Amino acid sequence: MNTAGEGGVSDSEVRESNLISLLLEGRIGETPWGPRLGVRWWRFGAGVLLGLAFATKWSGLYFMLFFGVMTLAFDVAARRQYRVPRPWVGTLRRDFGPTLYALGLIPIAVYLASYAPWFASETGINRHEEGRSIGEGGLLPDAIRSLWHYTYGIFEFHSKLTNAAGNHHPWESKPWTWPMSLRPVLYAIDQDNVAGCGAQSCVKAVMLVGTPAMWFIAVPVLGWALWKAFVKRDWRYAVALTGYGAGFLPWFADIDRQMYFFYAATMSPFLVMAIAMICGDILHQPNQNAERRTLGLVAVSCYVALVITNFAWLYPILTGIPISQTTWNLEIWLPSWR
Repeated sequence: MNTAGEGGVSDSEVRESNLISLLLEGRIGETPWGPRLGVRWWRFGAGVLLGLAFATKWSGLYFMLFFGVMTLAFDVAARRQYRVPRPWVGTLRRDFGPTLYALGLIPIAVYLASYAPWFASETGINRHEEGRSIGEGGLLPDAIRSLWHYTYGIFEFHSKLTNAAGNHHPWESKPWTWPMSLRPVLYAIDQDNVAGCGAQSCVKAVMLVGTPAMWFIAVPVLGWALWKAFVKRDWRYAVALTGYGAGFLPWFADIDRQMYFFYAATMSPFLVMAIAMICGDILHQPNQNAERRTLGLVAVSCYVALVITNFAWLYPILTGIPISQTTWNLEIWLPSWR
Protein backbone atom coordinates (compact mmCIF):
# COMPACT_ATOMS: atom_id res chain seq x y z
CA MET A 1 0.00 0.00 0.00
CA ASN A 2 1.37 3.42 -0.95
CA THR A 3 1.91 6.14 1.60
CA ALA A 4 1.12 9.81 1.15
CA GLY A 5 3.85 12.01 -0.12
CA GLU A 6 5.52 9.39 -2.35
CA GLY A 7 6.18 10.71 -5.83
CA GLY A 8 4.95 14.19 -4.92
CA VAL A 9 1.26 13.27 -5.06
CA SER A 10 -1.46 14.78 -2.88
CA ASP A 11 -3.25 13.19 0.04
CA SER A 12 -6.44 12.75 -2.00
CA GLU A 13 -4.52 11.09 -4.84
CA VAL A 14 -2.89 8.64 -2.43
CA ARG A 15 -6.23 7.84 -0.82
CA GLU A 16 -7.92 7.23 -4.17
CA SER A 17 -4.97 5.21 -5.49
CA ASN A 18 -5.20 2.89 -2.50
CA LEU A 19 -8.97 2.52 -2.83
CA ILE A 20 -8.81 1.92 -6.59
CA SER A 21 -6.22 -0.83 -6.12
CA LEU A 22 -8.33 -2.57 -3.52
CA LEU A 23 -11.48 -2.19 -5.63
CA LEU A 24 -9.80 -3.75 -8.66
CA GLU A 25 -8.47 -6.57 -6.51
CA GLY A 26 -11.95 -7.23 -5.16
CA ARG A 27 -10.87 -6.54 -1.61
CA ILE A 28 -12.80 -3.31 -0.97
CA GLY A 29 -15.52 -5.14 0.95
CA GLU A 30 -13.30 -7.42 3.05
CA THR A 31 -14.67 -5.54 6.05
CA PRO A 32 -17.83 -3.40 6.25
CA TRP A 33 -15.70 -0.36 7.06
CA GLY A 34 -13.26 -0.52 4.18
CA PRO A 35 -9.46 -0.56 4.32
CA ARG A 36 -6.98 1.35 6.39
CA LEU A 37 -5.30 3.94 4.21
CA GLY A 38 -1.86 3.96 5.79
CA VAL A 39 0.28 6.87 6.86
CA ARG A 40 -0.54 10.02 4.90
CA TRP A 41 2.39 12.38 5.23
CA TRP A 42 0.55 15.31 3.65
CA ARG A 43 -1.68 15.41 6.71
CA PHE A 44 1.33 15.21 8.99
CA GLY A 45 2.79 18.25 7.20
CA ALA A 46 -0.57 20.02 7.41
CA GLY A 47 -0.60 19.37 11.15
CA VAL A 48 2.79 21.02 11.55
CA LEU A 49 1.67 24.06 9.56
CA LEU A 50 -1.60 24.30 11.50
CA GLY A 51 0.42 24.15 14.71
CA LEU A 52 2.53 27.07 13.52
CA ALA A 53 -0.66 28.99 12.72
CA PHE A 54 -2.06 28.19 16.18
CA ALA A 55 1.21 29.29 17.80
CA THR A 56 1.09 32.58 15.87
CA LYS A 57 -2.52 33.41 16.75
CA TRP A 58 -5.09 31.42 18.69
CA SER A 59 -7.59 31.71 15.85
CA GLY A 60 -5.46 29.02 14.19
CA LEU A 61 -7.52 26.64 16.34
CA TYR A 62 -10.49 27.34 14.07
CA PHE A 63 -8.47 26.15 11.08
CA MET A 64 -7.57 22.95 12.92
CA LEU A 65 -11.27 22.24 13.51
CA PHE A 66 -12.48 23.22 10.05
CA PHE A 67 -9.80 21.30 8.17
CA GLY A 68 -10.20 18.31 10.48
CA VAL A 69 -13.91 18.10 9.64
CA MET A 70 -13.15 18.66 5.95
CA THR A 71 -10.68 15.78 5.75
CA LEU A 72 -13.14 13.43 7.44
CA ALA A 73 -15.85 14.52 5.00
CA PHE A 74 -13.48 13.75 2.11
CA ASP A 75 -12.79 10.32 3.60
CA VAL A 76 -16.51 9.56 3.85
CA ALA A 77 -17.01 10.67 0.24
CA ALA A 78 -14.12 8.52 -0.95
CA ARG A 79 -15.35 5.43 0.89
CA ARG A 80 -18.84 5.92 -0.55
CA GLN A 81 -17.47 6.41 -4.05
CA TYR A 82 -15.49 3.19 -3.88
CA ARG A 83 -18.41 1.14 -2.56
CA VAL A 84 -17.38 0.60 1.02
CA PRO A 85 -20.46 -1.01 2.65
CA ARG A 86 -20.52 1.29 5.71
CA PRO A 87 -18.59 4.46 4.79
CA TRP A 88 -19.60 6.59 7.78
CA VAL A 89 -18.73 3.96 10.36
CA GLY A 90 -15.65 3.10 8.35
CA THR A 91 -14.45 6.71 8.50
CA LEU A 92 -14.98 6.81 12.26
CA ARG A 93 -13.15 3.54 12.78
CA ARG A 94 -10.37 3.94 10.21
CA ASP A 95 -9.83 7.68 9.71
CA PHE A 96 -10.92 9.58 12.82
CA GLY A 97 -7.94 8.48 14.93
CA PRO A 98 -5.27 9.31 12.33
CA THR A 99 -6.98 12.63 11.60
CA LEU A 100 -7.10 13.51 15.31
CA TYR A 101 -3.41 12.68 15.56
CA ALA A 102 -2.35 14.58 12.45
CA LEU A 103 -4.55 17.67 12.77
CA GLY A 104 -5.05 17.72 16.54
CA LEU A 105 -2.17 16.31 18.56
CA ILE A 106 0.62 17.40 16.23
CA PRO A 107 -0.53 21.05 16.11
CA ILE A 108 -0.80 21.11 19.91
CA ALA A 109 2.74 19.70 20.17
CA VAL A 110 3.99 22.39 17.79
CA TYR A 111 2.14 25.03 19.81
CA LEU A 112 3.84 23.88 23.03
CA ALA A 113 7.20 23.75 21.27
CA SER A 114 6.79 27.41 20.32
CA TYR A 115 6.99 28.20 24.04
CA ALA A 116 10.41 26.56 24.37
CA PRO A 117 12.16 29.87 25.29
CA TRP A 118 9.47 30.52 27.91
CA PHE A 119 9.86 27.02 29.37
CA ALA A 120 13.65 27.49 29.49
CA SER A 121 13.38 30.91 31.13
CA GLU A 122 13.53 31.52 34.85
CA THR A 123 12.11 35.04 34.57
CA GLY A 124 9.32 34.62 32.02
CA ILE A 125 5.91 36.00 33.00
CA ASN A 126 4.12 33.46 35.22
CA ARG A 127 6.83 30.88 34.43
CA HIS A 128 6.90 29.55 38.01
CA GLU A 129 3.37 30.30 39.12
CA GLU A 130 2.91 26.99 40.96
CA GLY A 131 2.79 27.56 44.69
CA ARG A 132 1.78 31.19 44.16
CA SER A 133 -1.53 31.91 42.48
CA ILE A 134 -1.99 28.23 41.60
CA GLY A 135 -1.48 25.28 43.91
CA GLU A 136 1.31 22.75 43.62
CA GLY A 137 0.79 19.21 42.40
CA GLY A 138 -1.86 17.93 40.04
CA LEU A 139 -2.05 15.65 37.03
CA LEU A 140 -0.13 17.94 34.67
CA PRO A 141 3.51 19.05 35.05
CA ASP A 142 3.98 22.33 36.88
CA ALA A 143 5.37 24.02 33.77
CA ILE A 144 2.24 23.15 31.75
CA ARG A 145 -0.01 24.35 34.56
CA SER A 146 1.90 27.63 34.73
CA LEU A 147 1.56 28.02 30.97
CA TRP A 148 -2.17 27.41 31.24
CA HIS A 149 -2.41 30.10 33.94
CA TYR A 150 -0.43 32.53 31.81
CA THR A 151 -2.42 32.00 28.62
CA TYR A 152 -5.76 31.93 30.40
CA GLY A 153 -4.97 35.36 31.83
CA ILE A 154 -4.36 36.65 28.31
CA PHE A 155 -7.61 35.10 27.12
CA GLU A 156 -9.58 36.57 30.04
CA PHE A 157 -8.22 40.06 29.37
CA HIS A 158 -9.16 40.02 25.69
CA SER A 159 -12.56 38.41 26.30
CA LYS A 160 -13.53 41.50 28.31
CA LEU A 161 -12.75 43.93 25.47
CA THR A 162 -16.38 44.19 24.42
CA ASN A 163 -18.48 47.05 23.11
CA ALA A 164 -21.01 46.42 25.88
CA ALA A 165 -18.26 47.12 28.44
CA GLY A 166 -17.59 50.48 26.78
CA ASN A 167 -14.58 49.43 24.72
CA HIS A 168 -14.73 51.14 21.34
CA HIS A 169 -12.11 51.98 18.76
CA PRO A 170 -12.51 54.30 15.76
CA TRP A 171 -11.13 51.67 13.38
CA GLU A 172 -12.85 48.57 14.68
CA SER A 173 -15.13 46.65 12.35
CA LYS A 174 -17.47 43.68 12.37
CA PRO A 175 -17.10 40.50 10.29
CA TRP A 176 -19.84 41.33 7.77
CA THR A 177 -17.66 44.23 6.52
CA TRP A 178 -14.55 42.10 5.97
CA PRO A 179 -15.25 40.23 2.72
CA MET A 180 -15.26 43.46 0.70
CA SER A 181 -12.77 45.37 2.87
CA LEU A 182 -15.39 47.98 3.75
CA ARG A 183 -13.66 49.13 6.94
CA PRO A 184 -9.84 48.89 6.81
CA VAL A 185 -7.40 49.69 9.61
CA LEU A 186 -5.33 52.87 9.67
CA TYR A 187 -2.15 51.96 11.54
CA ALA A 188 -0.39 55.32 11.33
CA ILE A 189 -0.72 58.71 9.66
CA ASP A 190 1.41 61.85 9.67
CA GLN A 191 0.29 65.07 8.01
CA ASP A 192 2.50 67.57 9.83
CA ASN A 193 5.61 68.89 8.04
CA VAL A 194 5.95 65.77 5.92
CA ALA A 195 8.29 66.21 2.96
CA GLY A 196 9.08 64.02 -0.01
CA CYS A 197 6.05 64.23 -2.28
CA GLY A 198 6.86 67.41 -4.19
CA ALA A 199 4.05 69.38 -2.53
CA GLN A 200 3.85 71.70 0.45
CA SER A 201 1.50 69.41 2.35
CA CYS A 202 2.26 65.68 2.25
CA VAL A 203 0.61 62.70 3.87
CA LYS A 204 2.46 59.65 5.13
CA ALA A 205 0.08 56.83 6.09
CA VAL A 206 0.06 53.08 6.61
CA MET A 207 -3.34 51.48 6.08
CA LEU A 208 -4.34 47.83 5.90
CA VAL A 209 -6.84 47.61 3.06
CA GLY A 210 -7.66 44.94 0.53
CA THR A 211 -7.03 45.50 -3.18
CA PRO A 212 -10.54 46.43 -4.41
CA ALA A 213 -10.18 44.56 -7.72
CA MET A 214 -10.08 41.38 -5.65
CA TRP A 215 -11.98 42.13 -2.46
CA PHE A 216 -14.92 43.99 -4.00
CA ILE A 217 -15.88 40.86 -5.96
CA ALA A 218 -15.69 38.56 -2.92
CA VAL A 219 -19.45 37.94 -2.71
CA PRO A 220 -19.91 36.71 -6.32
CA VAL A 221 -16.66 34.73 -6.03
CA LEU A 222 -17.92 32.99 -2.90
CA GLY A 223 -21.30 32.37 -4.52
CA TRP A 224 -19.61 30.74 -7.51
CA ALA A 225 -17.38 28.68 -5.22
CA LEU A 226 -20.40 27.42 -3.26
CA TRP A 227 -22.13 26.41 -6.49
CA LYS A 228 -19.04 24.60 -7.77
CA ALA A 229 -18.46 22.85 -4.45
CA PHE A 230 -22.00 21.70 -3.63
CA VAL A 231 -23.67 21.43 -7.05
CA LYS A 232 -20.74 20.44 -9.26
CA ARG A 233 -18.98 18.56 -6.42
CA ASP A 234 -15.60 20.17 -7.15
CA TRP A 235 -13.52 19.41 -4.05
CA ARG A 236 -10.97 22.11 -4.89
CA TYR A 237 -13.52 24.84 -4.21
CA ALA A 238 -14.55 23.03 -1.03
CA VAL A 239 -10.99 23.39 0.26
CA ALA A 240 -10.91 27.11 -0.50
CA LEU A 241 -14.31 27.61 1.15
CA THR A 242 -13.20 25.66 4.23
CA GLY A 243 -10.18 27.88 4.72
CA TYR A 244 -12.16 31.05 4.05
CA GLY A 245 -14.91 29.95 6.44
CA ALA A 246 -12.39 29.12 9.18
CA GLY A 247 -11.07 32.68 8.99
CA PHE A 248 -14.51 34.28 8.79
CA LEU A 249 -17.43 32.41 10.36
CA PRO A 250 -16.18 31.84 13.96
CA TRP A 251 -16.02 35.58 14.60
CA PHE A 252 -19.82 35.79 14.46
CA ALA A 253 -20.03 33.73 17.67
CA ASP A 254 -19.09 36.73 19.85
CA ILE A 255 -20.04 39.77 17.85
CA ASP A 256 -19.85 42.11 20.88
CA ARG A 257 -16.08 41.95 21.22
CA GLN A 258 -13.70 44.43 19.60
CA MET A 259 -12.69 43.29 16.13
CA TYR A 260 -10.59 44.69 13.33
CA PHE A 261 -10.07 44.09 9.64
CA PHE A 262 -6.63 42.59 10.23
CA TYR A 263 -8.44 39.50 11.54
CA ALA A 264 -9.46 38.98 7.91
CA ALA A 265 -5.84 38.57 6.80
CA THR A 266 -6.22 34.79 7.12
CA MET A 267 -9.13 34.88 4.65
CA SER A 268 -7.12 36.45 1.86
CA PRO A 269 -5.12 33.38 0.69
CA PHE A 270 -8.33 31.42 0.21
CA LEU A 271 -10.00 34.29 -1.65
CA VAL A 272 -6.98 34.35 -3.95
CA MET A 273 -7.25 30.56 -4.40
CA ALA A 274 -10.91 30.82 -5.37
CA ILE A 275 -10.24 33.65 -7.85
CA ALA A 276 -7.31 31.71 -9.34
CA MET A 277 -9.48 28.60 -9.79
CA ILE A 278 -12.19 30.65 -11.49
CA CYS A 279 -9.58 32.10 -13.85
CA GLY A 280 -8.37 28.56 -14.49
CA ASP A 281 -11.91 27.44 -15.30
CA ILE A 282 -12.26 30.30 -17.78
CA LEU A 283 -8.97 29.36 -19.45
CA HIS A 284 -9.56 25.62 -19.57
CA GLN A 285 -13.23 25.06 -20.32
CA PRO A 286 -13.91 21.72 -22.01
CA ASN A 287 -14.65 21.69 -25.72
CA GLN A 288 -13.43 25.23 -26.27
CA ASN A 289 -12.74 26.37 -29.79
CA ALA A 290 -9.78 28.61 -30.57
CA GLU A 291 -11.87 31.80 -30.54
CA ARG A 292 -13.35 31.14 -27.09
CA ARG A 293 -9.94 30.12 -25.75
CA THR A 294 -8.44 33.39 -26.98
CA LEU A 295 -11.32 35.39 -25.52
CA GLY A 296 -10.86 33.68 -22.16
CA LEU A 297 -7.12 34.36 -22.21
CA VAL A 298 -7.74 38.04 -22.96
CA ALA A 299 -10.33 38.33 -20.15
CA VAL A 300 -8.09 36.68 -17.55
CA SER A 301 -5.04 38.70 -18.65
CA CYS A 302 -6.99 41.95 -18.40
CA TYR A 303 -8.24 41.05 -14.94
CA VAL A 304 -4.75 40.15 -13.68
CA ALA A 305 -3.43 43.44 -15.13
CA LEU A 306 -6.25 45.29 -13.33
CA VAL A 307 -5.33 43.65 -9.99
CA ILE A 308 -1.65 44.53 -10.41
CA THR A 309 -2.47 48.12 -11.39
CA ASN A 310 -4.90 48.49 -8.51
CA PHE A 311 -2.32 47.19 -6.03
CA ALA A 312 0.34 49.53 -7.42
CA TRP A 313 -2.05 52.48 -7.05
CA LEU A 314 -2.65 51.65 -3.37
CA TYR A 315 0.99 50.81 -2.65
CA PRO A 316 1.85 54.26 -1.15
CA ILE A 317 -0.78 53.96 1.59
CA LEU A 318 0.15 50.34 2.26
CA THR A 319 3.79 51.20 2.90
CA GLY A 320 3.88 54.79 4.18
CA ILE A 321 5.29 56.49 1.06
CA PRO A 322 4.71 60.29 1.23
CA ILE A 323 1.95 61.45 -1.11
CA SER A 324 0.18 64.75 -1.64
CA GLN A 325 -3.09 65.55 0.08
CA THR A 326 -4.84 65.36 -3.28
CA THR A 327 -3.46 61.88 -3.94
CA TRP A 328 -4.43 60.80 -0.43
CA ASN A 329 -8.02 61.86 -1.10
CA LEU A 330 -7.98 59.88 -4.35
CA GLU A 331 -6.68 56.80 -2.54
CA ILE A 332 -9.68 56.81 -0.18
CA TRP A 333 -12.32 55.14 -2.35
CA LEU A 334 -15.12 54.78 0.18
CA PRO A 335 -16.41 57.03 3.00
CA SER A 336 -15.91 54.10 5.39
CA TRP A 337 -12.19 54.15 4.62
CA ARG A 338 -11.86 57.47 6.49
